[in-house]
Amino acid sequence: MHYYYVRYLSPRNVWSDALSQGFSHLASVNPEWCWSALSSDDENAAPNLSVIDLTGGQDADIVALAAAQGPLLALVRATQKRLIADLLRQSRCSLLCVDEHQLAMSEIVECSHRHRRFLSAFVRGIKDGQTPDPAPVSLTETESKILAFLRDGKSGVEISRSLFRSQKTISSHKRNIMRKFGVTDDLALKRKLQVQEITL
Repeated sequence: MHYYYVRYLSPRNVWSDALSQGFSHLASVNPEWCWSALSSDDENAAPNLSVIDLTGGQDADIVALAAAQGPLLALVRATQKRLIADLLRQSRCSLLCVDEHQLAMSEIVECSHRHRRFLSAFVRGIKDGQTPDPAPVSLTETESKILAFLRDGKSGVEISRSLFRSQKTISSHKRNIMRKFGVTDDLALKRKLQVQEITL
């Protein structure tokens, strides 16, 4: 059995709870792996990963970041581009943007084991000079229905018959869906949905 220890350096909140659920899910699908959050009573124990929440921009969190030892994961918001840029320059810690669609838990664990720096997709985009939009995709009710049909492999003709709408209307909604997901063709849309595991 492999044990993985996490220390939360900031007060517990929705983000630390989301990470905890992610670690628990990893443990449920990997029977030889388990994890545990270190409490304040375990000050002498060395964590495999320390997590600090910088989403609130508190000075105390910045001080804790400077004092932290070992593999460190900082949680940031997409709106904190200046802080992200500063942390990228310092090469001090791994960075996870909490506004992204998915938390790459297995990649976070693997990077901490290999003493490599983890950068989530949004942060990598900033590092590469791009700024992808991590905001959740907002679809209308009709767009959601059409997307469900598309995921089931239905053609535009079949969708128009099922929804009692013209093919032109279906095509217009489909273009809006593709624009919202930032893709230009059916294959790219399918891949985007598979990667993000979007549920309707």
